[in-house]
Amino acid sequence: MTGRVTPLGVSLLTVAAWAVSLAVLSARPELFVAALPLVLVLGMAALKRSAPDYSVVHQVSAARVIEGESVWVTVTVTARSAVPLMELVEVLPRDDGLGSGRSRALVALRAGQTTSYRYEVRGVRGAHDVGTVVVRARDRWGVRAWERRHVDRKVVRVYPRIAPLRSLPRPLHTQTSVGDYVSAALGEGIEPGDVRQFAPGDRLRQVNWRVSLRLGTLYVTQHHRERNADVVLMLDTLTEVGLARESTLDLGVRAAASLAAAYLARKDRVGLITYGGTIDSVKPAAGQIQYERLADTLLRASVVFTYVSKDLAFVPPSVLPSHALVVAVTPLLDPRFTKATLDLAARGFDVVVIVVSPVDVTRSVLRGSLADELACRLWALERRARLDEFRRHGIVVLEWHPADSLELALAGQGRRRARPVAAG
Repeated sequence: MTGRVTPLGVSLLTVAAWAVSLAVLSARPELFVAALPLVLVLGMAALKRSAPDYSVVHQVSAARVIEGESVWVTVTVTARSAVPLMELVEVLPRDDGLGSGRSRALVALRAGQTTSYRYEVRGVRGAHDVGTVVVRARDRWGVRAWERRHVDRKVVRVYPRIAPLRSLPRPLHTQTSVGDYVSAALGEGIEPGDVRQFAPGDRLRQVNWRVSLRLGTLYVTQHHRERNADVVLMLDTLTEVGLARESTLDLGVRAAASLAAAYLARKDRVGLITYGGTIDSVKPAAGQIQYERLADTLLRASVVFTYVSKDLAFVPPSVLPSHALVVAVTPLLDPRFTKATLDLAARGFDVVVIVVSPVDVTRSVLRGSLADELACRLWALERRARLDEFRRHGIVVLEWHPADSLELALAGQGRRRARPVAAG
């Protein structure tokens, strides 16, 4: 703990020195008598050099929350020795917003006394460190002060909001594991398929008694198998527009999190690629633990500026398996992402592009002047040209206007590939 003399102590020391000097030079004892109390105060403060003894403990109400939810931070101070005056100032992360309560407190404690205060924090997406507090203490005379920085690190992870989705892009190919997609392959399942004559090895529960009684011989009903699929979400992190918490990247992260949760609920294997200045990836897998891996990667997603174009050909097959459905989420602001998406389609991947409209995000930020409106129109024309290029290559494009729900943008996919998907 760092100790120092306060400005008040310096002022008292200066006055006492001048009074003693004038008393000696002018031979006037009343000046020395006037300076005597100041000298006694400074002497007592100098004799007691020990810093106050105390402890600071942080507690958070939750270590994992969703965007928009609050976290309550409780700071508890216990004094082992008397602390006449103590100021505690919490160092909050830059992007966090303070809700109710105050992150600063002034307390005076007796030996053995404990006090606490709490405040509410609303954080943006990401991992935030809470638990750094600057403590400033003073003695009873106010002439000496101590300062210390306490770090009781607590990590609070703020995950993106999830929108419930029912309409999802359907894959063209399935895998061998059990899932919710009706495969073209026949076998065990609940979706009726062809009817054929009974053969040795068929089970009695497969017998179609209505057809058998009508034709006078045994017939069985074959069923389509239910299979799952590999889905790889590719998030564009090359650039973004908009304000914090509502930029195109934030909207894209929420869309990717919602898609991941919906596909995992259908027993699909879901992976993730963040394509930007750096490439971060998660191998496709299923289950609740997989969603936590995806969410941890999404909360770290940020724009990293680079001139270098990343080649997805170097992404290992374990991250980008063959016959996977690639769902690209992008504002279409950087041609490098367009090129990477077209390369995936040329390599035979089934690609669906969800475009987060940057024009709508920009118009919500700008004041709506004539120059701004003209710039947005030119921007929309360039984006339209890229969308047409996608469609010429057979890539399905879905436009998402943030003013509407993501479910509305995906609703047009309900009729896409309504037939049984091909078996992987």
